[in-house]
Amino acid sequence: MDLVAFFILIWPPYVANGSAVFSSRLKTRHPLDFGKTLWDGRRIFGDGKTFEGLAIGVTAGSTIGYLPNLLSPHITLLDAFVLSTAAVLGDLLGAFIKRRLCMPRGYPAFPLDQLDFLLTAFLVYSLYAEIPPIYILAAVIITPLIHRATNYAAYVLKLKREPW
Repeated sequence: MDLVAFFILIWPPYVANGSAVFSSRLKTRHPLDFGKTLWDGRRIFGDGKTFEGLAIGVTAGSTIGYLPNLLSPHITLLDAFVLSTAAVLGDLLGAFIKRRLCMPRGYPAFPLDQLDFLLTAFLVYSLYAEIPPIYILAAVIITPLIHRATNYAAYVLKLKREPW
Protein backbone atom coordinates (compact mmCIF):
# COMPACT_ATOMS: atom_id res chain seq x y z
CA MET A 1 0.00 0.00 0.00
CA ASP A 2 1.31 3.42 -0.96
CA LEU A 3 0.77 5.33 2.30
CA VAL A 4 1.35 8.73 0.72
CA ALA A 5 -1.28 8.08 -1.96
CA PHE A 6 -3.65 6.72 0.71
CA PHE A 7 -3.38 9.77 2.94
CA ILE A 8 -3.60 12.17 0.00
CA LEU A 9 -6.83 10.45 -1.06
CA ILE A 10 -8.49 10.61 2.36
CA TRP A 11 -7.21 14.10 3.24
CA PRO A 12 -9.80 16.20 1.29
CA PRO A 13 -12.83 14.40 2.81
CA TYR A 14 -11.26 14.60 6.29
CA VAL A 15 -10.63 18.33 5.91
CA ALA A 16 -14.11 18.96 4.48
CA ASN A 17 -15.83 17.03 7.26
CA GLY A 18 -13.70 18.52 10.03
CA SER A 19 -13.72 22.14 8.91
CA ALA A 20 -17.48 22.57 8.54
CA VAL A 21 -17.69 22.83 12.33
CA PHE A 22 -15.90 26.19 12.16
CA SER A 23 -19.18 27.71 10.98
CA SER A 24 -20.28 27.44 14.63
CA ARG A 25 -18.07 30.48 15.28
CA LEU A 26 -20.17 32.65 12.99
CA LYS A 27 -22.79 34.93 14.53
CA THR A 28 -25.39 34.12 11.92
CA ARG A 29 -25.91 30.72 10.35
CA HIS A 30 -28.58 29.52 7.97
CA PRO A 31 -29.86 25.94 8.23
CA LEU A 32 -29.77 24.00 4.98
CA ASP A 33 -33.27 22.72 5.65
CA PHE A 34 -34.63 26.23 6.33
CA GLY A 35 -36.08 24.84 9.59
CA LYS A 36 -38.51 22.65 7.65
CA THR A 37 -39.78 19.26 8.77
CA LEU A 38 -40.86 16.19 6.82
CA TRP A 39 -44.00 14.05 7.02
CA ASP A 40 -42.72 12.56 10.27
CA GLY A 41 -42.63 15.97 11.98
CA ARG A 42 -38.83 15.90 12.35
CA ARG A 43 -36.36 18.32 10.86
CA ILE A 44 -34.79 17.34 7.57
CA PHE A 45 -31.22 17.88 8.82
CA GLY A 46 -31.40 20.09 11.91
CA ASP A 47 -29.75 23.35 12.96
CA GLY A 48 -26.25 21.87 12.85
CA LYS A 49 -26.21 21.62 9.05
CA THR A 50 -25.85 25.08 7.56
CA PHE A 51 -25.09 26.76 4.26
CA GLU A 52 -22.04 28.28 5.93
CA GLY A 53 -20.77 24.89 7.09
CA LEU A 54 -21.33 23.46 3.62
CA ALA A 55 -19.37 26.30 2.01
CA ILE A 56 -16.55 26.12 4.56
CA GLY A 57 -16.32 22.33 4.28
CA VAL A 58 -16.24 22.21 0.48
CA THR A 59 -13.86 25.18 0.20
CA ALA A 60 -11.41 23.97 2.85
CA GLY A 61 -11.55 20.38 1.67
CA SER A 62 -10.93 21.41 -1.91
CA THR A 63 -8.08 23.83 -1.20
CA ILE A 64 -6.37 22.57 1.96
CA GLY A 65 -7.21 19.02 0.93
CA TYR A 66 -5.40 19.53 -2.34
CA LEU A 67 -2.21 21.10 -0.90
CA PRO A 68 -0.26 17.83 -0.31
CA ASN A 69 -0.49 17.24 -4.07
CA LEU A 70 1.85 20.18 -4.61
CA LEU A 71 4.60 17.99 -3.12
CA SER A 72 3.45 14.58 -4.31
CA PRO A 73 0.81 14.68 -7.07
CA HIS A 74 -1.77 11.90 -6.77
CA ILE A 75 -5.13 13.61 -7.29
CA THR A 76 -6.27 16.71 -9.18
CA LEU A 77 -7.88 19.81 -7.76
CA LEU A 78 -11.14 18.60 -9.32
CA ASP A 79 -10.71 15.27 -7.49
CA ALA A 80 -10.24 17.16 -4.21
CA PHE A 81 -13.40 19.15 -4.93
CA VAL A 82 -15.40 16.00 -5.74
CA LEU A 83 -14.13 14.18 -2.64
CA SER A 84 -14.87 17.21 -0.42
CA THR A 85 -18.33 17.86 -1.83
CA ALA A 86 -19.27 14.19 -1.56
CA ALA A 87 -17.96 14.08 2.02
CA VAL A 88 -20.15 17.02 3.07
CA LEU A 89 -23.15 15.46 1.31
CA GLY A 90 -22.42 12.14 3.05
CA ASP A 91 -22.47 13.92 6.39
CA LEU A 92 -25.84 15.42 5.44
CA LEU A 93 -27.12 11.96 4.59
CA GLY A 94 -26.01 10.79 8.01
CA ALA A 95 -27.86 13.67 9.67
CA PHE A 96 -30.96 12.89 7.61
CA ILE A 97 -30.87 9.23 8.70
CA LYS A 98 -30.33 10.19 12.34
CA ARG A 99 -33.37 12.50 12.26
CA ARG A 100 -35.49 9.70 10.77
CA LEU A 101 -34.30 7.39 13.59
CA CYS A 102 -35.41 10.01 16.17
CA MET A 103 -31.83 10.70 17.27
CA PRO A 104 -31.36 14.24 18.57
CA ARG A 105 -28.59 16.52 17.31
CA GLY A 106 -25.27 15.52 18.79
CA TYR A 107 -26.43 12.00 19.72
CA PRO A 108 -23.63 9.50 19.02
CA ALA A 109 -24.46 6.99 16.31
CA PHE A 110 -21.54 4.66 15.64
CA PRO A 111 -20.54 3.96 12.85
CA LEU A 112 -22.84 6.38 11.01
CA ASP A 113 -21.16 9.51 12.37
CA GLN A 114 -17.67 8.23 11.71
CA LEU A 115 -18.00 6.76 8.24
CA ASP A 116 -20.89 8.46 6.40
CA PHE A 117 -18.74 11.26 5.00
CA LEU A 118 -15.83 9.08 3.93
CA LEU A 119 -17.78 6.22 2.40
CA THR A 120 -19.90 8.66 0.41
CA ALA A 121 -16.75 10.41 -0.82
CA PHE A 122 -15.25 7.06 -1.84
CA LEU A 123 -18.47 5.97 -3.54
CA VAL A 124 -18.71 9.12 -5.67
CA TYR A 125 -14.98 9.16 -6.46
CA SER A 126 -15.08 5.48 -7.44
CA LEU A 127 -17.61 6.34 -10.16
CA TYR A 128 -14.73 7.67 -12.24
CA ALA A 129 -11.49 6.55 -10.53
CA GLU A 130 -10.30 3.30 -9.03
CA ILE A 131 -9.75 3.05 -5.28
CA PRO A 132 -7.68 0.08 -4.13
CA PRO A 133 -9.81 -2.04 -1.76
CA ILE A 134 -7.03 -1.96 0.83
CA TYR A 135 -7.43 1.84 1.00
CA ILE A 136 -11.12 1.46 1.81
CA LEU A 137 -10.40 -1.16 4.48
CA ALA A 138 -7.63 0.93 6.05
CA ALA A 139 -9.84 4.03 6.05
CA VAL A 140 -12.73 2.16 7.70
CA ILE A 141 -10.36 0.99 10.44
CA ILE A 142 -8.55 4.26 11.20
CA THR A 143 -11.32 6.80 10.59
CA PRO A 144 -13.34 6.08 13.78
CA LEU A 145 -10.18 6.60 15.85
CA ILE A 146 -9.26 9.82 14.09
CA HIS A 147 -12.89 10.99 14.21
CA ARG A 148 -13.02 10.47 17.98
CA ALA A 149 -9.76 12.33 18.56
CA THR A 150 -10.65 15.31 16.36
CA ASN A 151 -14.16 15.59 17.84
CA TYR A 152 -12.70 15.67 21.33
CA ALA A 153 -10.30 18.42 20.23
CA ALA A 154 -13.22 20.39 18.74
CA TYR A 155 -15.09 19.97 22.04
CA VAL A 156 -12.11 21.26 24.03
CA LEU A 157 -11.88 24.22 21.64
CA LYS A 158 -15.62 24.82 22.19
CA LEU A 159 -16.42 24.24 18.53
CA LYS A 160 -18.72 21.33 19.43
CA ARG A 161 -21.15 20.81 22.29
CA GLU A 162 -20.33 17.10 22.71
CA PRO A 163 -16.97 15.29 22.78
CA TRP A 164 -18.08 12.59 20.31
